[in-house]
Amino acid sequence: MHPLIFCLTLSLWLSMPVLAVDFSALAADYAGLPRVGRSVSEGNGASGAEGAQGAKAGVSAGKRAWDSYEKTIGVPLRKWAAEEIAPAKGGTVFYPFSGPDFVTVAQMFPEADRYVLAAIQPAGPVVDFGTVSASAAAGFRAKFQAEWAKFGALGFFRTIDLNENTASTVARLTSTPVMMAFAAALGFQVESVRPLRINAETAEFEPFDADANTKWSSVRLGLQKEGRSVTLDYICVDLSDQYLKPPAPELVWIQKMAKNPVLLKAASHLLPKPYFSACRSAIVEGAPLLIQDETGLEYPDLRRMGEVKLYGRFAGVLKLFNQDSQRELAAAYTAAGQTSPLPFAYSYQKSSDRRSLQVVRRVQKP
Repeated sequence: MHPLIFCLTLSLWLSMPVLAVDFSALAADYAGLPRVGRSVSEGNGASGAEGAQGAKAGVSAGKRAWDSYEKTIGVPLRKWAAEEIAPAKGGTVFYPFSGPDFVTVAQMFPEADRYVLAAIQPAGPVVDFGTVSASAAAGFRAKFQAEWAKFGALGFFRTIDLNENTASTVARLTSTPVMMAFAAALGFQVESVRPLRINAETAEFEPFDADANTKWSSVRLGLQKEGRSVTLDYICVDLSDQYLKPPAPELVWIQKMAKNPVLLKAASHLLPKPYFSACRSAIVEGAPLLIQDETGLEYPDLRRMGEVKLYGRFAGVLKLFNQDSQRELAAAYTAAGQTSPLPFAYSYQKSSDRRSLQVVRRVQKP
């Protein structure tokens, strides 16, 4: 099935209106973290003895998973980004092939005004525990906690899991609840959740009022933190050339987004393939700053953009991928000898002797 058809023809449960719920409280419930004003021992106030016990257990498990992630990845990532990237305040950050990984981009660029994530899987609607059966809520919580713990250990989402979770009519674990949970874990209040669709004239994704027939493919989360308003957009889009053909407004949109700082992580070596040339060219020609691991652009394209700073160690790609990939990058690491350390796992290659990041800042023309 063509990916665009997949995005637009999921099961009927994707067609759900905006729910009159406390999004911040619901986000905390998703994450298994205490709501504001509650302790871990209190749970999150679920109704009924079974529901309350499940919610309390979920809070404890959620906090353990988040604490583990923070210790091994989150804290060292934030420290490294502050010292090595020192991102400017405000602005937009673009994260293609992201899945719902809001947590990485938000910690890499903690003071951005807008985060734009782009992936093939549809966002999905909010899941309100008050409108589903106890068994459905329990199934969601169990699946969410398993995926939350897996992300805490791996630090990235596996495509196979994203596709499986998105297609499930049982767990309903799509990108929207995951991003809401990440927002809660990062200390954001979730003020609003609205579906998005592209305006063909402006080539911008714009919010609209949902109804019973709404397909929640793309979504916008309105967030608040310490008095600061932040926008999180998740765009369901096929980034291949088959879809990004002129005069497609999505192609114009990609070209505009790629003029912002770009983050790439666990991107499966897709961008170097000939059928991702439009997205690749937009980044190479437009991004003022690129942070990636070895699964992003090939080293010659990085050099075209500007000076490349190498972090960690890299000798070759994961065996799962084409072994001819990134030979120039491996040679650059060998030639560099001692490179700057990378004190946290970032992508597929997690051991300290194999993980790597490359940072490129575009050379400013006089």
